[in-house]
Amino acid sequence: MKKMRDGGKVDKENREQQGAAMGEEHPTAEKSAAEADGAAVAGEAKAEDPQGEEVTAEGSAAAETDKELEALRKELDEAKDRLLRLTAEFDNYRKRTLRERSDLISQASGKTLEALLPVVDDFDRAVASSKECDTLSAMQEGLELIHKSLYGFLKREGVEEIEAIGLELDTDVHDAVAKAPAPEAKLKGKIIDVVRKGYKLRGVVLRHAQVVVGE
Repeated sequence: MKKMRDGGKVDKENREQQGAAMGEEHPTAEKSAAEADGAAVAGEAKAEDPQGEEVTAEGSAAAETDKELEALRKELDEAKDRLLRLTAEFDNYRKRTLRERSDLISQASGKTLEALLPVVDDFDRAVASSKECDTLSAMQEGLELIHKSLYGFLKREGVEEIEAIGLELDTDVHDAVAKAPAPEAKLKGKIIDVVRKGYKLRGVVLRHAQVVVGE
């Protein structure tokens, strides 16, 4: 009897321990089940609301677009500012260049006219002497003096006469205004007379020579 009582006592203790163990594990199981249910609900809610992700994505894209637009506006403003500055600088340069060119022309004209004054003096003396001279040779001598003085002035200024007589027609420096029978066979197709002399200024044509070509 005692042995049976001891066995029953042991079984009772075992059952109590199992019950305690089950009682301790039960809240944990319930908690895990609740968390699983919450996660499932959240997943379902997330799956059921795809517009939330789209709205977030659209908001990010809009913010990025705003940043790009702001950067482009800044670049445009800087480009406008540079253009305005360049326009102002070019306008100042143009005005300064025109003023300097005008000054140079005025100075060059003044120097040229000043250098021409001795020739004018020679003309004055020739006119004065022509009233007193009795011979043609004296007047001719005065004219030759003026002629020499004038050509000397032109040479000093870099002006030279364009050669023509006996040369082939060169349309870069000659203008053929007429044709005439050549006095010699070797002058056919060449310049035989000059109607108006041509001149160059430091190698640049000032005036073409008007010539007659033999045929």
